[in-house]
Amino acid sequence: MTAFVPRFAVSSILFFLCEDKANMQSAVEKLRKYRDENHRSHDEIVDLWTENLSRRNLSSLGDEKWLILEQVFKSALHCSKQSIARQCFEQLEKQFKETSCRVKTLDAMYFESIGVFEEAEKIYSTLLEGNETDAIVRKRQISLLKEQNKTREAISELNTYLELYQADQEAWGELCELYLGEHEYVKAAFCAEELLLINPHNHLNHERYASIRYSQGDYEKARTYYFSTLKINPANIRALYGIILTSTNLSLKSSSGNSSKTSNANEINQSYLEQIQWARDQILQKYRESSSDLLPIVEIALQSLTS
Repeated sequence: MTAFVPRFAVSSILFFLCEDKANMQSAVEKLRKYRDENHRSHDEIVDLWTENLSRRNLSSLGDEKWLILEQVFKSALHCSKQSIARQCFEQLEKQFKETSCRVKTLDAMYFESIGVFEEAEKIYSTLLEGNETDAIVRKRQISLLKEQNKTREAISELNTYLELYQADQEAWGELCELYLGEHEYVKAAFCAEELLLINPHNHLNHERYASIRYSQGDYEKARTYYFSTLKINPANIRALYGIILTSTNLSLKSSSGNSSKTSNANEINQSYLEQIQWARDQILQKYRESSSDLLPIVEIALQSLTS
């Protein structure tokens, strides 16, 4: 005898199946969007995997399945979830075996994440024997040096790398940060200048260069680049603070250097004071619009900068 299934039960089953499929499709589309935009929401990517995709058969996605597995693998490493990363890697390894340099690179990244640096270096060195100009592997080697706190070696390797790949913005930014960590501001400024040449429309490049010049005591140039930062991105709060700091220092320098002030010196000093007030008003206005409860704290902080 055929079992009788109530109509409402069939409807419920179909509803849940459709909802389940919709959830899966939504997760796939989000991951695709994050890949296209180079979005680094690692926690969310891992959550999308564990909650929606990990127990599903992704074969219907075709080759996109492998892109998702690689994407989740890297995010899992960032989140220190090696077990998830390993599950993804095993599927990639089974599909591509040991013929793929890309998969071998992922294997080395896994060894990096668990602190087995010797094995990771062994894999990278082997890969470079087959292709000395592999930019990804060379950058992974530099990352490996950083993880072992071998800063000078990392700087040396980055300089060698940039001789081959002079337009690599990420590499110039990394080298700049390494020089800053070593308090080598002249070399850091050179790297920041290269970034400005490569991408003059990125407000963060202007802000970085301004901050380095401020650290060197070049307040005039720092102030100029804080203003150029705001020209590109008026919402950059750090640049507004930078204008307050640089203008305050320039005002103090102007006052102390002119015991008998000329009218021109007075005008210059007044200009600095007006810029300080303008930047202060801009900061307070932005906090009024977004986080009014923080206004009292911000006002105290601004007062301490200019007192």
